[in-house]
Amino acid sequence: MAFNSLEYGIFLVVVFLFYWLLARTGTLRIVFLLVASWVFYAASNPYFLFLIIGSTVTDYVAGWQMTRHDDRPGYRRLWLIISLIVNLGLLGVFKYSNFFYESFVNVANTMGADLTFTRLDILLPAGISFYTFQTMSYSIDVYRRKCPAELNFTRFAFFVGYFPQLVAGPIVRAVDFLPQIGKRPYFTTQQASRALWLIAIGLFKKVAIADYLGVNLVERAFDTPDVLSSMDVLLGLYGYTMQMYMDFSAYTDIAIGSALLFGFHLPDNFDRPYKATSVQDFWRRWHKTLGSWLRDYLYYPLGGGQVSPLKVYRNLFITFLLIGLWHGADWTYVIYGALHASAMIINRMLRKRRDRLGIKLKLDWWGVSWRVFLTLHFVMFARILFRAGIEAQKPGGDPFGKVDAVLSALGQGTYDSVTVMTPLLWALLIGSYLWHWTPRAWTEATFTGFRRMPAYAQGVLVGVALLLVALIASGRPIPFQYFRF
Repeated sequence: MAFNSLEYGIFLVVVFLFYWLLARTGTLRIVFLLVASWVFYAASNPYFLFLIIGSTVTDYVAGWQMTRHDDRPGYRRLWLIISLIVNLGLLGVFKYSNFFYESFVNVANTMGADLTFTRLDILLPAGISFYTFQTMSYSIDVYRRKCPAELNFTRFAFFVGYFPQLVAGPIVRAVDFLPQIGKRPYFTTQQASRALWLIAIGLFKKVAIADYLGVNLVERAFDTPDVLSSMDVLLGLYGYTMQMYMDFSAYTDIAIGSALLFGFHLPDNFDRPYKATSVQDFWRRWHKTLGSWLRDYLYYPLGGGQVSPLKVYRNLFITFLLIGLWHGADWTYVIYGALHASAMIINRMLRKRRDRLGIKLKLDWWGVSWRVFLTLHFVMFARILFRAGIEAQKPGGDPFGKVDAVLSALGQGTYDSVTVMTPLLWALLIGSYLWHWTPRAWTEATFTGFRRMPAYAQGVLVGVALLLVALIASGRPIPFQYFRF
């Protein structure tokens, strides 16, 4: 049930109405939302519901046992290990089985074996990369005594399965979300305005920008780079870079807006990432909940930046290799992570060198501009690997062949010819970057103007926007890009 579908709109309205009718009933309203969330998840494949319930039960029992035996460190550690094995096992089986199997076959064949790789017919459950990280963070926080165990199973299951953030995040921490469940729900006109605004903006980003750029520019540049000019392919890369942001941030906007309709607050996931002045700054702005998760549960436990320089570089490399592998089960994603790790290491080395020499970095408008330019283009060209990884999901796909085809097209030197662009594509591509680079205060000022409008005017404006979105879509909804990961 995609956020950009009519089915989701009907589902959201029905659940919203029944939830607020049950708002004064305490536990019943949470039970209702939990069942609705499981229905939402089962719509993609009913069998996947058993996986999320299994993960939920495992981590609920782990948290309960760690609290019950608070004075037995070894027993607590055992239940933490059980939680990690179950969650990482689910990821390993359903997401990485073919990757590890194929890698083993390739290594064995280089050593003289004569093995044949046959892809295992395993479906990737929707959202498994997100909800397993969410439940693991709960178990780790309970073990560290940073979060009390939730002994009410219904509340814990609701934390894991709450439908707005279930499939593609943002990754929610138990310490932030569980306290919200017990509070008495309330609904204000400002809250309603914010929710409708976010949902409308998200749908516009997804349908009018991300999908249009994807179908009319990006797919052409990546599917047939050999018949396009270098400029066409380069513009396709600019389009893909913006498509990924608009698509993923649109999901986050709709998720936050949908959750807000029920009185729950989800964390923001983006902060204009293409305004970043370094790769480090980019990862502070892009998919913030994943970055903070890996920082707190992997990078810091390895020693973070408080160890010797070589160990710091090792920690960065391990963290970003896992960021790459988290996105997809293919070597293109591993190399993608390694590229970002290398950039982070170089960035740190240069910063430490300036500190040793006592050089104070003063960024004027020119200094900021060229740093933004370099960071954007590093991210953009690294995404050739990211996009090629999608090729690995196709039968007989050749991801590295796709990388070679795109790089060859860029290197042929035909930058004086543009054949794929139309006036509307130019307007969307340039306009989306300009919108992205505007100050956040401008967007907030626009929302303030919307919020001050009468309720009927807000409804009419959102209704017209949704109608335009429906007309632009005019067909089967295109899945969100991060559903692949």
